[in-house]
Amino acid sequence: RPCSMRIYLKPTVILVVVLGVVCLLWTGTWIWWRRHRQPVTSFTYPTPKSNLNDLEQAILMDNRFVSTCQHFAQGKQLLVVDSKGYLCQRRHLDKTNGCCQTISSSILGPYICDNCTLSTYCCNSFEHCVSCCLKPEHRIHLQHYIRSRDLKTKLLLSHLSTPFDILDELEPALSNRVRQQFNNPQRRQMLIELLGAQYQKKFFGTELDNTSILNVPDMTKEQRRILENEAKSWLQIQTLKAASEIGAAKKDSDETTRSSAEMADFLEYTNQVVWKGLERYLYQVQQKEFQERETQKLHEMNKLKRYSELTGGSKLRFILRDSKTNSGKLPMIYESSSTTHPMTSQYSNLISESIIALLKQDLRRITFLKEKLFGQQLPVALRQISWTECLFRFEKKPHESDLSFVELKTRRDFASGITRGKNELKLSNPLNTPMKNVIENDVIETYGKIRTLQPYLEEYHLRFTMKILNVLYTYKKSYEIYYIYWLLPFQLTYCDEDNKDEEIYVIGMHLDLFIRHCFPTWPKIYTIASNIISDMSIDDSGFYNHLKKISRLNAKINAKDFPMEILSLNDKQTTRRKVYDQELMTDPVIFLRKWICEMFVGILNSNSVLYLWDQFFMVKWELNYIEHACRAILYLLRDNFMCAENYEEMRKVFLDEPCLLYTSDIQTAFVHLALKQDDPKYIPAMNQHIRPMKSLDNIEIRSNKQKIYLESVGIEHISLILITPFTKDPRREVHCKSITVQIEVYGGGEKLGSITTRSPPKIRKREQYKPSWERLFIDMTNEKLILPAQQTRQSLVPIRIQALITIYEQIDPYTKPILGHCRFPLYIPQKIGNLDTWDVTCGPVHRALHAGLPPPSIDMIPDTPKTSASDRIGSGSTISLMIFDPKSQQHCKLIIVTH
Repeated sequence: RPCSMRIYLKPTVILVVVLGVVCLLWTGTWIWWRRHRQPVTSFTYPTPKSNLNDLEQAILMDNRFVSTCQHFAQGKQLLVVDSKGYLCQRRHLDKTNGCCQTISSSILGPYICDNCTLSTYCCNSFEHCVSCCLKPEHRIHLQHYIRSRDLKTKLLLSHLSTPFDILDELEPALSNRVRQQFNNPQRRQMLIELLGAQYQKKFFGTELDNTSILNVPDMTKEQRRILENEAKSWLQIQTLKAASEIGAAKKDSDETTRSSAEMADFLEYTNQVVWKGLERYLYQVQQKEFQERETQKLHEMNKLKRYSELTGGSKLRFILRDSKTNSGKLPMIYESSSTTHPMTSQYSNLISESIIALLKQDLRRITFLKEKLFGQQLPVALRQISWTECLFRFEKKPHESDLSFVELKTRRDFASGITRGKNELKLSNPLNTPMKNVIENDVIETYGKIRTLQPYLEEYHLRFTMKILNVLYTYKKSYEIYYIYWLLPFQLTYCDEDNKDEEIYVIGMHLDLFIRHCFPTWPKIYTIASNIISDMSIDDSGFYNHLKKISRLNAKINAKDFPMEILSLNDKQTTRRKVYDQELMTDPVIFLRKWICEMFVGILNSNSVLYLWDQFFMVKWELNYIEHACRAILYLLRDNFMCAENYEEMRKVFLDEPCLLYTSDIQTAFVHLALKQDDPKYIPAMNQHIRPMKSLDNIEIRSNKQKIYLESVGIEHISLILITPFTKDPRREVHCKSITVQIEVYGGGEKLGSITTRSPPKIRKREQYKPSWERLFIDMTNEKLILPAQQTRQSLVPIRIQALITIYEQIDPYTKPILGHCRFPLYIPQKIGNLDTWDVTCGPVHRALHAGLPPPSIDMIPDTPKTSASDRIGSGSTISLMIFDPKSQQHCKLIIVTH
């Protein structure tokens, strides 16, 4: 008889089986959905910005002649748009090429603008916006969208999303040059990788892509790095040559330029894109800083309130001291009127950030940047990269080309040196060296007695300085008191609030590089100081004899004023201070050595020090520029020295008066010597901070000098020749009817008077000058300007009295955009008995105009105008006028050649 059998399962087992079956079914369904739906939904993003790379490619490609498409969608909408401008449902998207199926029933287009408003250029969906904007005549609206993105996106897309077809000519010209390098497989592969996948697909689609030949074992990392640098340099040169062939190369001067009209339009457009982006970003920065200032004010008010509650409202002043080591050593700290302020603005900081972003791509361009900025004070960000590049350039070995590798190697060596020093000195902490107490005493004493350092006389700064010097001693096993001076500029430049612990070692490393590579040797310091005194004895014997005379009168010498190194080269190694003869200690050359020994940190305010150090780093600390700086400061103080009557007063001028000089005056004097190679006898007149210790009338050398008078001068027959671009931008268009000419007279570093034209100008002639440029002939024949007689301050040396002409548009009382400027000598000195006076330089004057704003000082205007793409007037713009003596009305004729 058959046996029957039943199987009984527990409920939990049944539940597990059912769940397993459901999981299998769900997994299979998900795999099927992913396989069949992925081409449609893989481009679905929550916002269009996340898909900006694909959108960029769609904009840049000529989509009419391609077989594949990029497609875009947003959120849960059913529609999708492809890069040809077609709209369709996602299920009708071709899986093979990414384009909308042209035979589908849901396809619309191309270029659907039905859901877009012409008045506001806005659409009700992202897909319709892309489709409508891809229409050729709607590209301008797409450009507005691109401009609203971040600055990086604008710089990336602006030159390719414009209607200018520069790349259509440049890319093939470059590809022909690149193809000639394909004989070497490794070089060919490197060039293809540098040009990018899109460029390769367009011009080198048939070339084999073998990336393995650039990797180990075929090539080491060092060999690849060298090959990549060589290929980048070669591509940069060939791109410039190709651009020159098609007339798309930007040159420093547009004299005899061959730039095409498309290139000129492209430069104008790109300039506007960057300008608008910087303005928008600056506004955001200003708003953010305003909010931060308001928050800081509230925080300070709350802090003062809590402090008042704790102290009962009394104003307590504390002496900085350490309870164990330096109690009573620090002086009382008072508010200093010489507290420094930053010399840069939000504009310069913003532009410097953009420049640094470009330099990070190719640091070699910093050489070009230094040539353009020499003579100017750098923003903090540019100062950091300029100083760092110079220091590591000194540290670099001849076979090393990558400065980033040099920086990494230098940091490692410095860290290893610190570890080695700790072990040799048997230290547990590099901040606690055997010289700790000596360094502490020197820092406190130096900051307490040196006037220029007193703005930084704070406990935190002093302790931070001591830590860095102790770290440096651990590394070098040496310490000198003048390291305190050299350290301050690095503290102001490499300040890192976010990482204070690392900042100590970074600043110490940079100071060590400066000591080893930049600071001149002591014999060279002696030579610089001696050259200045020797030149003075020949070129300005009155100044030299006066210094020699007063240096011997009532000489009370304090040997602590001078390090032993600047007194004698032979005795700098001795530990005992010798007693030197009085003639050596009173010689003015000793003070010049002290200036250079401290590298001007002990005599100038911090802004002036940073300005000079910027110039020194830009020229790699060449000695002649240090000499120019020393001579500039000396002659700026010439009148002060001539007022001194004994050694003590001379010492005060050498050590205390330089910190009162304006940074702008030091800049003007330095440029006068370093760039213009001009006579130093004009420098004393550039000192705008006049505060003599005694009346000038009591000085023997000035006993026969009277006040200086300027005769009245007349100006008439003003005419302009302006080279202006053809432009559709109203901001760059020159409004001839509103042009105004302003003439200002400057002498001895001060403004003596000014006068402005009143009558409207007349356009005499208009003609085409160059492609996309026109020449305007403008007359102001009805103007007859009279500058009244003036009286200027006395000076112990001849001064130049010049006229600054500024051409601007008087659009309204508050809007006066400046077109250009120039300068010319207005008076020549003459002497009638004991009366110093000036004669008018009568006759016609013809001068070339410099585009844009005039520099801070009239002496900084170069002789030859420089042009740029953003200028509103071009090279060849001039001004002509007639100068006459109103008293005699006798006109002379003097022809001055145009630049």
